Amino acid sequence: MEMRGIRFFYVLVLFVLSVACKQDEESAEIAFMSGRFVVNNGNWGDNDADVGIYDLQRKTFFPDMFYTVNSRYLGDLAQDIISVGDDIYIAVSGSQTIFVTDRELRVKKQINAENNGVRLSPRCFATDGVRVYVTYYEGYVGQISPEDYSIRFAQVGPNPDGLDAAGGKLYVADSGGMAYPDYNNTLSVISIDGFERTDIVSVNVNPAKVVASSDGNMVYVFSYGDYAAVPSLVQALDTVSGKLSDLPYESVCSIAGGKNGLLYILCGGYDADWNPLPGTVFIHDMATNTGMGNFVTDGTILPNAYSVSVTSDGYVYVGCSDYLTTGDVFVFTPDGRLYDRFDSQGLNPIKVY
Repeated sequence: MEMRGIRFFYVLVLFVLSVACKQDEESAEIAFMSGRFVVNNGNWGDNDADVGIYDLQRKTFFPDMFYTVNSRYLGDLAQDIISVGDDIYIAVSGSQTIFVTDRELRVKKQINAENNGVRLSPRCFATDGVRVYVTYYEGYVGQISPEDYSIRFAQVGPNPDGLDAAGGKLYVADSGGMAYPDYNNTLSVISIDGFERTDIVSVNVNPAKVVASSDGNMVYVFSYGDYAAVPSLVQALDTVSGKLSDLPYESVCSIAGGKNGLLYILCGGYDADWNPLPGTVFIHDMATNTGMGNFVTDGTILPNAYSVSVTSDGYVYVGCSDYLTTGDVFVFTPDGRLYDRFDSQGLNPIKVY
């Protein structure tokens, strides 16, 4: 090839690469405006948690965008993500950090909380639309000010995990998850105005997730049990009558609430010999406290089902993980049909928001 031809070839290659990079950047910018955040929990001690962006309209996933934007890793064990106003909050429990970012994941504030001289490990978020609330595994709930990100604390039970806000109250699952085999079995009720615990409700062993109906009349609690004699369970607490009832779902591994008033119950887990069971998602009407059957309407099989999330548009995301390789995320339309499936490119996809 003549020198002119060689120069032309390299110029053409560089042009194509620059156009491709520009298109990728533009695609990522569009995804930030309308996409969904995908949180990979990562593996304990490996500092491999990450947040990617899923573009629903174009069925495109942009992995590890927190690192791309900030040139730093998220840390060890991401647990949850939530937004209030223009702020995104990301809880990273192993690194004992909450990152506050803008909508494009640029870090605005890093919160490393202490109380009584103890460094705290954030777990799960809830919001009343004004403030963000976070459980700290050392036995506290924090109320984060949207003005200066200062934190007000309330003491709850041991190793609190999931929580939800409704009717001027917080409902907090006191798991006792670090006390194997003597897990805890209480739900703490916090007054948001006074920000102190006003009631304690006995529930199943090792409670983990809480979803409240929008009016606060019904609170649903998912508990893991003791992984032996006491099975996992979903319970419904009627906050008006105080009645607690067990729901007839077996091998439950997670729950999530939708803005449509439905509770999504993910069942699966493992059998007695630790063989993985195929996942199933059931829907439950929170207003009437009645089951509505299987959510998935097209027969899609969910291997190694790990987490369930419902976004504000009614799409349902099921994260699947074998704890060893990168997880898959199944995307379902609001009427239960498989819309897409993508590789989360990280371990244990725990939340889509």
